[in-house]
Amino acid sequence: MTAPPPLSGRPLSRRAFCAAAALGAGALAGLPACAAPPAAAPVHLVVKLPRTGHTVVFDDSIKQMETVVQAMADDFQQSYGRPVEVEVVVFEQNQYDNAVVGAFDTDKAPDVLYGDYFNISTYVRTGRVAPLDDVVTPAIRNDIFDHVWDMGVVEGRPYLLPYLTRQNVLAYNKELFSRAGLDAFIADGEISAWSRDEWTRILDALAAELPRGTFPLMMYAASSQGDTHIMTLLRSAGSPFYDETGHFVLSEPEGVAALRWLQEGVGRGWFPPHAENLEIEDCSSLFRAGQLAIYMVNNASITRYGDTVGLVNFPGPDEGGCATSFASGFQVFDNGDAEKLAVAKDFLRFVYEDGRWLDYAAGALPASRRVAERYGADIPSYELFRANAANVWDFTGNNPDTRSVRDVFYTGIHDLLMGKLTPEACAAYLDEQCNARIDEGWAESRLHE
Repeated sequence: MTAPPPLSGRPLSRRAFCAAAALGAGALAGLPACAAPPAAAPVHLVVKLPRTGHTVVFDDSIKQMETVVQAMADDFQQSYGRPVEVEVVVFEQNQYDNAVVGAFDTDKAPDVLYGDYFNISTYVRTGRVAPLDDVVTPAIRNDIFDHVWDMGVVEGRPYLLPYLTRQNVLAYNKELFSRAGLDAFIADGEISAWSRDEWTRILDALAAELPRGTFPLMMYAASSQGDTHIMTLLRSAGSPFYDETGHFVLSEPEGVAALRWLQEGVGRGWFPPHAENLEIEDCSSLFRAGQLAIYMVNNASITRYGDTVGLVNFPGPDEGGCATSFASGFQVFDNGDAEKLAVAKDFLRFVYEDGRWLDYAAGALPASRRVAERYGADIPSYELFRANAANVWDFTGNNPDTRSVRDVFYTGIHDLLMGKLTPEACAAYLDEQCNARIDEGWAESRLHE
C-alpha cells in the first residue's frame, strides 16, 4: 500500500508543475513581459472550520483537522485554472454561531464550512447553504457509504458532503473496575452492553469502593457542550426520546424513569460533586487523571488510552444499548456572489475527485468506501465500530434547529441535578421548551432557492 506523501513535503500538483514549466519555457523563448495578459484579480474564498483534533494513520505529523484543510486549500490554489486565494479560518468549538451567522454579509462570511453535521445542519435552514447536486458526480456519490450520505440529505437534496464519521460509546477504566470488584464486567475486543439493572449495580459498587476523589460516571450540565451524551442516557429506561414527528416525548413513563435514574444518581454518589456546574471537558480531565471510572470516547480518541480501558454502549431501550454517530464534512454557502459560489463548489469537486485528499480521513471512520477499503485494517478498532453501527440512534431527531434545542436542553438537566426540578417537572419542561424551539425552527425554515 502506498500512502500519500506527508503534508510537510508534498510536491507540486501536476497542473501546478505544468503551469510553472510553461512559464519557464516562455521566458526562455524570449517572450516579452508585455505580451502576458493582465492578471485577473484572484477570487477570495473563506473556508472555516472549528478547532478539531485529527489523526491520520499514514502521517503522524497531523494533530489537527486544520492542517489537512489548509493543505487542501494550498493545493487547490496551485492547481486551479485561474487565480484564487483561499483563506482558512479556525474558530473554537463553542463559537459556531459567531463564526458563521455572525459573519454573514461581511468579508469573513464562510464560503465553505467544515464541521460536525449536528452543529452545521441548522445553517441549511437559513437558506444560505447551497445544495450540492451539481457537485456530486455518480462516482462521488457511489463512493460514500449510504448511511453517512443520508445524514447530509435534506428533502432529497445533498447539503453536506461527508468526509468522515465518529462513533461515540463509553469507556471504563479497567483498573478502577477491578478495584471495585467488577472484573466480571471487564471484556477485551468488544463493545459490551449492560442492562439498566446491571448499570445500577455497577455504579453503586463503584460509588462504594472507589477512593475518595474518584467517581463512577461522567455528568455535566454547565453548558450545551456534550449534552448529546446526556440525551442518550435518557433512553436508559426504554424511551424513544422523540416521537414519529421528531418532537420530545420525555413526559412518557420511560422518559420520566430515566430522569429519575439520573437524579437518584446524585444522592448515590455516581457523579462528581456539583455536576450541574461541570463541563464535559472537566470530566475528560478527571478520566485522563484516573479519577473517573466511565467516560465518553469515540473511535478516534480511544488510542490515547491503550489497553487501560474497555468499551460499552450507553444503556438504552434495546439489548445492544445505544451509541451515537455524526458525520463531519463540507457545506457551501451562497453569499450573493455567483463567481465565489462557483469556485467554492469547484473546491469541493477538487477535494472529492482527487483521491489523495479523501485519504486523509483515514484516522476516524472514512465516509469514502475506497478509503475504508484501503486503510480500514490500519484504523484502530475499525471493524469493531463498524459492527456496532446497528446500535446507533439519531440524537438530532431530524429537527430543523438542533443548536437552538441544545440551548435549552441542558438548563433542564442542570436544575434536575440540583434538585430544583422533579423528574416529572423536568420532563414537562424539556418537552415544552425543546418542542417550542423545534416548532419555531420549522416555522422559520427555508432552503436555498
